Amino acid sequence: MPTSSRTLIRRAGLVVAGLVVLAGCSQGAGAKTQAPAAPAAPKAAERTVTVTATGTSKGVPDALLVNVTVATGGPSAAETIADNNRRTQKVLDQLKITAVDDEDVSTTSVDLGPTYDKDGNITGYAASNSLRITFRSLESAGAKLDALVKGGDNHVRINGVQLGFTDDDELVSTARIDAVKRAKAQATEMAEAAGAEVGKVRTIADVVPENGYPQAYATSARASFDAESVPIAAGSEELDVQVKVVFELS
Repeated sequence: MPTSSRTLIRRAGLVVAGLVVLAGCSQGAGAKTQAPAAPAAPKAAERTVTVTATGTSKGVPDALLVNVTVATGGPSAAETIADNNRRTQKVLDQLKITAVDDEDVSTTSVDLGPTYDKDGNITGYAASNSLRITFRSLESAGAKLDALVKGGDNHVRINGVQLGFTDDDELVSTARIDAVKRAKAQATEMAEAAGAEVGKVRTIADVVPENGYPQAYATSARASFDAESVPIAAGSEELDVQVKVVFELS
């Protein structure tokens, strides 16, 4: 390509570049300056109310939970524990005779230790084997307990009884529904006092006690003992369920 042609191309390129620069300057000079965008308004704090409520249901117990201890003593540790094992097995055999299922009998503790006189001298040894037994029929529980005590040859101690339910699913369900209703009533009362309204449920959960939940057995028992028999009055017992509910507020 001749020198004159290359020079013309360079000059044309400079002219085009200059026009682009001038166009950009012109646009910038004529454009209005935009104000910075306003910061987004902060979201309103979510408002909730948390309540814990207890619901109850009542039923007639149909089972008896009995804590039994077989206690023995003797001059030596070996003789004492051997005697205790023999008598405990006799109690277990008696339970089988009276048709108590193996799953309803559990050992809760086994103890062996020396006994002392007032001067601190060892006088012998004492052993105990504690059992927890569930009788699933109140009608036959008294007779079975009689046979158990008599079969223990005065070495059986009854430490306590509890009335309960063999199937408490329906009672638990009724108590849980009652607890949720009470929770909503409490939340509504609190919200109205604060000038708010209760909205949707945010979370809901059972409040589980340390010893497990639900409790199948009532905390009190109505059973009396005499030398002849073990009469048992079932009465009625309440079962409690506790829930924790978080409601939205509006």
